[in-house]
Amino acid sequence: MRKNTGCRNGYGHGKKCPPLSSDVAKSKSLFTASEEFSTDDTEETIILGDVLIQSLTEADFELPSYARAIKNIEKNVSLTQCKAIPVVGNPGYVKLFVEGVVHKNIQYVEDGYGYVKDYSIDIPFKAYDQVELANDVQYPFDFPYSVKDNVLQRRELAKDGMGADRCEFGSLTFEIYNQPIKCKLLASAVNQWDIVHHFDNWGRFNKVTEKMDINLVIKLTQKQQDLEFPPVPPNGDNGGEEDAQAATTQQQETVYSRFRKIIGQ
Repeated sequence: MRKNTGCRNGYGHGKKCPPLSSDVAKSKSLFTASEEFSTDDTEETIILGDVLIQSLTEADFELPSYARAIKNIEKNVSLTQCKAIPVVGNPGYVKLFVEGVVHKNIQYVEDGYGYVKDYSIDIPFKAYDQVELANDVQYPFDFPYSVKDNVLQRRELAKDGMGADRCEFGSLTFEIYNQPIKCKLLASAVNQWDIVHHFDNWGRFNKVTEKMDINLVIKLTQKQQDLEFPPVPPNGDNGGEEDAQAATTQQQETVYSRFRKIIGQ
């Protein structure tokens, strides 16, 4: 029976990814084994690249009242989305999806005298492009994808030898959890051109068309570690040369290479 996950416990509509609720089966653990893989390397944040991306955006809006002149326009840029998707087969490139808002506070006067009025409006923009990186995206397992469907199935021959046993079967599935690529907005510049129209009998206007050249400086980072292991020098004993070579091979094996053997990659 499907359970109602709802949007309770602080999860608003579309704001966060809520946890899934499922039935729980009875189980028992039969055997546990572990193996340690030593490494002296540290995980650190690597700068994949500092990107300058541009969005040409045009917007039309209407002032709440007719204006004689616009005195000042203050602009603030904020991002609502920044997602970098690695290009398949090329870790040196990503497809960058950037969306944001230019918040504008417009100060204008209605006549040659009187008060200055304020009007605020948000103008959404988007910028999508393929970006070359200074450092490659890292996949520790050398295989960035997960296989969760029962594609790799194990079947046994039925007792009559005429086909597969439909009551006993197995499969191999796996998930690879890659480090995410993170975005940080470092700077923004908005170069705009305003065109006013829809005039009244006194030469005042209330509609504005803005053409904006939005430039963003975005830093892309990813947590990485050095996965290269230096070879172990031989012991100096000629008789133990094979043992030294075996020890070197064992020393160079990582938890990532061992997992790749398990999943057959």
